[in-house]
Order: sequence, then structure tokens, then C-alpha cells
Amino acid sequence: MFTIYLNRFTRRLGTLKWLKPFFLVLLFNGTVDSMAQKDVMLQAFYWDVPVDTEMKNGFWWDNLTSKAQELKNMGITAIWVPSPAKGNWGITDMGYGIYDHFDLGDYDQKGSVETRFGSRSELEIMIAGMQDTTNHQAPIEVYADIILNHIYGSDENAEANPAVKQYVFDEAFRNGSQFTPYPSNEITWVLPNARAGDYFIKIKGYCLNFDTAADNRGYDLQIDYQNSGFNEIFSWEKEPNNGDGQFNAFPASGASIRAFMDNKSDVDEFKVTAPGDQNIIIKLTSREQSNGDWNWGDQTKGYYPVEIWHNGVNLTVSILEAHTNTSLTFPVHTGPSEQNWKWNYSHFHPVDHNDWLGNWGNGDEIISNTKGYGNDLNTFSEEVQQRMNTWGVWLVERMKFDGFRLDFVRGFQESYAADWINSLPPKNSQQRFIVGEYWGSAQSIQDWVHTLDAHGARASAFDFPLKSVLTELCNKGEDFDMRQLNHAGLVRNNEGLHILSSAVVTFLENHDTGKEHDKWVTKDWHLGYAYILTHEGRPCLFYPHLYGVQLQDNQNSAHHVAIPPSLQKELLDLLFIRSTYLDGALTVLSQVGRPYPAEEASDVYVARRKAMRPSKGPSSLSTTATQQKDSGWMRPRMDGPPGRVRNWSMP
Repeated sequence: MFTIYLNRFTRRLGTLKWLKPFFLVLLFNGTVDSMAQKDVMLQAFYWDVPVDTEMKNGFWWDNLTSKAQELKNMGITAIWVPSPAKGNWGITDMGYGIYDHFDLGDYDQKGSVETRFGSRSELEIMIAGMQDTTNHQAPIEVYADIILNHIYGSDENAEANPAVKQYVFDEAFRNGSQFTPYPSNEITWVLPNARAGDYFIKIKGYCLNFDTAADNRGYDLQIDYQNSGFNEIFSWEKEPNNGDGQFNAFPASGASIRAFMDNKSDVDEFKVTAPGDQNIIIKLTSREQSNGDWNWGDQTKGYYPVEIWHNGVNLTVSILEAHTNTSLTFPVHTGPSEQNWKWNYSHFHPVDHNDWLGNWGNGDEIISNTKGYGNDLNTFSEEVQQRMNTWGVWLVERMKFDGFRLDFVRGFQESYAADWINSLPPKNSQQRFIVGEYWGSAQSIQDWVHTLDAHGARASAFDFPLKSVLTELCNKGEDFDMRQLNHAGLVRNNEGLHILSSAVVTFLENHDTGKEHDKWVTKDWHLGYAYILTHEGRPCLFYPHLYGVQLQDNQNSAHHVAIPPSLQKELLDLLFIRSTYLDGALTVLSQVGRPYPAEEASDVYVARRKAMRPSKGPSSLSTTATQQKDSGWMRPRMDGPPGRVRNWSMP
């Protein structure tokens, strides 16, 4: 047996003397067999990994290649790497702005050949190095981050989108229900080849909250009617301007007007005089005014040109076009099995007069029609499903990825994820490792795992509930109640929301939480890792924790936290313990036993886990931690012959 002891403080001579939390393990001597848990994975990146933007050179794959042997020696069995496909922002894209699925850093587009992480050849070298088994070394599996929910585009990908135009003019009201507007700022309204003369453009708002001050219903109106492009010059709307014969003359082509929707019946009208044979281009952006600042607004507050009059004719029905960045074309792909697809508006929500966009929901449920990132793929389309399945097969057969992490699985229906998983070629006659990012409650995560299982697909899930508890354990110090660990997370949940440990990936930090300071672990990282590296579930280490990389808030660089260099040694000790000794079920002794005094259960956590059977010596060995009264506090007593106990405590 193997006992885990976590304690916060001890008492000396009737006064409290606070000590750093420490972790105590009890081991036995002897050789063990090879069935201990060799399952530790590493998230081998973090947000905004370094890149040479000036030379357009990514070197992250090279960095990982240089660490392959070291990671093997540490006992890492798998790494999770960022999305390898070319992103919409080229050399700076972290991979989540996915653009071209078959460009892994070998086609010149979006301003660079390489991705932020390097070239395709460097990626292939890295994968081969991790998987190398020469000289009987253990391989490291490589899991790619996969985005199945969306594809990004930019202005160069603009096209006329009749489905979005109709959706906006329906004001997102479909089949008797109000849905979420298409983001106002992601539509460019175009009157192609406008004739010379005066145009009266009426702007309307919809899905706005008119119970609040007008400051919350602001918008920018930009109009280019002389092929001038847009500039930073702005002026304010002037009243009266109610769209009923009253209007503001637009100041100049390319400028903008700042305005408000005062009430439900408000329609603002603006006049431009076009020179002829030029497109009239209209952009609308939701804004909010606060303390005199003109701030970015919720873009699902809808604004659109409800009418455009020229020579007595309303042009919105027959001529006006709604352009979206949904026409995605790429250089000719020349590699084996690389597809030369083109994407257009028909592949993204809303696709027709029956389709709609949802919001972020009332909790953390599946939100398959929600346009949260880029162009939201219509994952109900057979063509979209087949394309994504084909891509997954290519990543396995051509790029040799061992498994995958699925990004934002809340964003699409479970059957779509299951079909994608089931389409992958097996590995050693088994389904490949899959873990989904469901950032939500234990109930929703369990539902997702079980639903995929019902569709014949096995997938693990990240333990976000446990992450929350472990962050408090590390950050709160003496204010943390250790009893919260008794049933923390998905594996030990006792409220009917348990998930098998084989389907749970535990972690302390990841690239998303690592870029937002309010989610960080800021001290005592070893406590969180002591938990996940000795408990059930598959632990995932975070690259900055293993290599001492300072975390910095992505929105405010003033927030940062340094990772102590000593943490790596502590992690290596824990890795050795897990890979050498641990296996089997776990019992929390401080819960089922009788701490004395009883109220001190909030200050100590003791768990016992089955250890591996020695290949020599007795067929079983029980090493226990007992408690005895000592000045009103608990003290561990280690039973066993000399040499069979190792006391490993944090400095």
C-alpha cells in the first residue's frame, strides 16, 4: 500500500507555528513489476509561445525536438501540442484562429510560410523524435489540438452572403422564436457600382435593451462611397434625426459617425452623395459609452441599414449585399491526400432561412449553433462532417499523430464529435486517445462523456471541477478546508457525477487559465501536483511549471507570476513515484477514519493507494499512516521495518 499525507500546520507549546504544507509518502523496498502508472502527459506549450515575427520564423517544434530525450528520461509518456494548422493571423496565430487545415507550415499564405510553431518539416521531425524507440527507449505519444467548431477568415475572404442578409432583415426571428443576431461588426454592407447621386441610408437597431440608458445602445457608422478606405475621423450624430425626412449629412467618405438608438421606434438617417461607378460600403459596430469613453460593445446587439433610398427606390431588397469573410480559398495543395477544398457561406451558420444562431446558453450546455469564434461551422452538414473526418484521417496517416485534444466541445453536438472519433484509424487495434475540453460543471462533463460512449466513441475529459479546488488548495494556505479534497473532481465525486478514472485528465493549469491571472495558481504548486500525480485520473503537467516559464496575463502584462526553479525537481520526484509504484484504487483515510480532535479534519488530508506488488519478497505489503494525539494535534506514525519507508517532504 501507499499512503499520501497532506498537512497544513503543527502546534508547538500551545502556540501555532505555521509551516509550509508538505507531502509525505510511504514506500517500500524491493523491485516492482512494470504495471505502475506510466501515463503522465505534458501540455507542451502555453499561450503566446515565443516566435520570431520579424523573420517570420517559428521555432517551437525545434524546441520540443531538443527536449525529446529529456522528457523521456523524466517519464513523460505523451505530449499535447498546439493546433498545427495555419491560422488566420499567420505567424502570430496560436492555432485557434484556424484557416487552412492542410497547411502545417508549408504554404505561403496569411503573410508567412511557417506557422507560429515552425515549418511542417520541423513538425514531422519533432513527432518522429518523440515516437523514436531505438535502443529500447520508451516512445512519447503526440496529441494534436484540434478545432472542429470554426474556421476564421479576414477581409480578403469576403463574399456576398444572402443567408446572413435574410437573417439580419428577419432580425434573427425565425419560426416564432427570437434568436441571436449575427455580429454587427462582422458584416460589410455593399451597394455595388452605385450610380451617381444622393443616397439616404436609414439605420435601425434590434435585440437591444431599451430599459437601460441610451449610452448602452451606441454604434459606429462608417461609409466609404469614394473608394477612400476608412479612417479615424469621426463626428457625432445630431438631432433631430428620426428617419422621417430628417437626416444628417454624412461628413466625408471613409469617416464615421457615432450615434445612439434612443428608443424602439428610433431610426437614424444619413445622406451621402456618391460620385458614381463606386461601391458604397457600410460598416456598423456596436459601442457603449461609459464615463466619456467610447468602448467596444456587444456585437450581438444588432444594427443594420433597414432602408437605402435612391431616386425614390429602396435598394435594400434588390441590390444591397451583406458581405461576410466566409469565402476561403487556398494555394493548391500538392502533398499526398491533401484536399483542395473551398469553403463558402453555405458551410457556416446560418445557412438558410430555417437556420439560426444561438447564444452562450443559460449555463454550460451544448451550444452547437453559437457563433463564438470565427465562422461557425454547420456541423449538421454531411459535407462538413465528411471533410472534418477526412482531415482527421490525414492527420493520423500522414502526420502520424497518436491522439487528439478536442477544443471547445461545447460548441458542437456530441454525435459530430463521436463520428469524428470513430472515423479515425485505430492504433494497435484500439481507439486512439481523445480528450475533450468541456469547460463546465461535473454534470455537463459527465453527460458529454457518457453521450459519446453511447455513440460508440470513448473520450476522456479534462477535470475542470478539480482544477478549481486545487487552485484554492494552493492559493488559500491556512484558509483552505482540506475536507474539500475528499470528493473533489470527477473521479471522486459522490453526488452521482462520477466518471471513471480512465476517462479523466487532471491538471493544475493550462494555456487558457495560464493567460488569465484571476485563474492562476500563484503559490504552493507542489501541493496541487502532489495530488494529481498520486491520485487516479491521467495527470497533465503544464510546460511553464515544468520549465519555470513566467506566466503573464494576456490582457494586462502588469500581472505576472514567476514559477520557482525548484518546482521541476519536485515534479520529477512525483513522476518517479507514480511511474514506479502507484496503481489501483484510493481510499481517503482522513475521511473514513477518526481524526482526533475531529475538528482538525479540516487541516489534514491522508489517502492510501494500492502500490505495485514486488516481484520478489512478500506477495503483498501494507504500509499505513496512523494518528496519535500530540498536544491536541495529529502526528503521522510510519509503521514498517527500516528501509521500507521514505519520507519525502517539500522544502
